[in-house]
Amino acid sequence: MSVETKQRRTRTRLTRHPLILFTVLAYTISWFCWLPLLAARQGWVGWSVSPYLQLLGGLGPAAAALVTRAVVAGRTGVLSLLRQVIAWRGRLRWLALAVLGPLALFAAAVIVARVVEGGWPDLSHFGANTEYPALPLVAFWAASLLFDGFGEEIGWRGFAQPTLAGRHSALGAAIIVSVIWATWHLPLFGVTPTYRAMPPIGFLGFFLSIVTASLVLTWLYLHSRASILVAAVFHTVFDIATTTPTTTTLIPTLMGVIITVAGLAVIPNLYRRRSAATSG
Repeated sequence: MSVETKQRRTRTRLTRHPLILFTVLAYTISWFCWLPLLAARQGWVGWSVSPYLQLLGGLGPAAAALVTRAVVAGRTGVLSLLRQVIAWRGRLRWLALAVLGPLALFAAAVIVARVVEGGWPDLSHFGANTEYPALPLVAFWAASLLFDGFGEEIGWRGFAQPTLAGRHSALGAAIIVSVIWATWHLPLFGVTPTYRAMPPIGFLGFFLSIVTASLVLTWLYLHSRASILVAAVFHTVFDIATTTPTTTTLIPTLMGVIITVAGLAVIPNLYRRRSAATSG
């Protein structure tokens, strides 16, 4: 058998199961960055590791999506995916929702916290992050958009969701993506302080939060006509708002409750949809 024939057969096998190839690549790339950090945080090694490896690992899903799309659909497929990353024309209302929606949820949570706890929480450090204190605020926001927003959403919504949409409803695809997405986080449970502090029951709560977030992000992606930009911006702003340092833990809890309600509310709409992207 010639080398060319072997390469053709290998490509055929890979293109037959693109989601498996994508998932293996996403885990491999991200975990390659995170495992040294995990070893250092757990005391398995005697040297320090840069915390920025956690950010770098966020690019795993995006890199995996681009590689898999190149294998399956070539240059045309990659360019099509990249166009979704910057798709904003005719989607300004959805971009506005992606920015203002999480901020409105944050404001509602602040007001409820004020009523429940009898005092206003300290919001002087809004948008800051304790894991990367050396990064200026704007630099942290930009890094969050690049590594967390685009790094994840190019993979989860941009590649995995449409790949599954041919055989599943948008709802079914979103749930399958949420399982891949949640499992992808596993090494971070030994790295990120908030994850490390979770009791065992917290793992169930984390998974349910990923499911509901996947539903909301899928709904945004579909209604914005497959704009990865919209999904990435919402993902970023929501993460920044929920992890912002305040004097109460009630705010992220309340935001989690609200996003869960939103996820449940979009279930009927997602159940009726089968296409990867429809106008809304």
